Amino acid sequence: MQLAWFLAGRLLRRRGTSLLRTSALAALLAVALGAASLVVVLALMSGYTGALRSGVLAASGHLVALYPPGLSHEDAVAAEARVAAVPGVVRVGEVVYLPGMLFPRAGGQAELVSVRANSQPPPFVRLEGRHAAGPLEIALGRGVARRLSASRGDALTLQVVGGGTPRAVAVRVGEVFSTGFAELDERFVVADLAELRRRVPSLAGGGLEVWLANPEQAGALRDRIEQACGKGALVATWQESNRNLFAALRWQKISLGVVLSLVLGVGAFEVASALVVLVTEKRREFGVLLALGGQPRLLRRTLLLAGGALGAAGVLVGMLLGVALVLLLGFLGVPHFPPDIASIYMVETIPLRLLPGDLAVVLALSLVEVLLAAMLPARRVSKREPVEVLRWV
Repeated sequence: MQLAWFLAGRLLRRRGTSLLRTSALAALLAVALGAASLVVVLALMSGYTGALRSGVLAASGHLVALYPPGLSHEDAVAAEARVAAVPGVVRVGEVVYLPGMLFPRAGGQAELVSVRANSQPPPFVRLEGRHAAGPLEIALGRGVARRLSASRGDALTLQVVGGGTPRAVAVRVGEVFSTGFAELDERFVVADLAELRRRVPSLAGGGLEVWLANPEQAGALRDRIEQACGKGALVATWQESNRNLFAALRWQKISLGVVLSLVLGVGAFEVASALVVLVTEKRREFGVLLALGGQPRLLRRTLLLAGGALGAAGVLVGMLLGVALVLLLGFLGVPHFPPDIASIYMVETIPLRLLPGDLAVVLALSLVEVLLAAMLPARRVSKREPVEVLRWV
């Protein structure tokens, strides 16, 4: 028996024929390409989800509380103070969202915009001199500034609706921001709420934006913040507001992973094809193994070992290739979308993101598919009658 195992090891190390080497190389490349494509696509989807998450968290607070109609200013201030005292809350500010239009002073086409007026500026805006006399200082998204050909210091006219009546406000561009989140950059204008109310006294009340030390705790703190806001307030977390978006991304990642696992399965069956060639080319050696006392399970283990080694080498090469491609694409800033395409995908650039969990899934799935494919010819050969195999000698 020891001699049989020794010959089996020699069988795996012996130099094969040209056909066997070609079949093994084709199987290795097929598995490597399948694993590499799976690594790149999972990194792309993980990066896309992360970019959208960052954009969503920048677009509004981690929780948004809408006041009931008719709430007095004193009650709103008291509610804001109660919310700020909740453990885990790091910042609270009043916010009002308004539709508006921006008009260039020198004439030209107006732009429809979404006005975000905050008592606390969002993290991506650093306005200076918000309380200075004169025109209202605003921050423009890069896309809005591009379409208006506006830059810092330019004078514009902003029209908003306050109390049911359109009101025109003279504004000055204090900043042009770029977050990489197309939803913000292409249509948002940010202004100081107190200064806008000073110019439009009939501006309706809005709600509260709440920022947390840990955004993932928004769901756990939702009820406490709703109680602090008072009766009639409607509180929504960033997860609830974007539940459909992130659910769609999860299913898209799963579906792409399933499709590419089929491509990887094709490569795995190339390993099975290589094992069939191995059996054909080495049938004389297999016959000798049985003649020396080897059991049929020895043939099965030998073929599984050969298929596993070939598949594992392909998986390792593929994962290294996939990681190298991810790093290269990240260095080149690819994929990067023009503004019209970015408005569809909501981001300008998708940063590819390698997650240990994704790499573990690729490794486990690849090895399982390779071993399952190698098991087919191994079981078939091991079930042959010893007399039939001995005829190969």
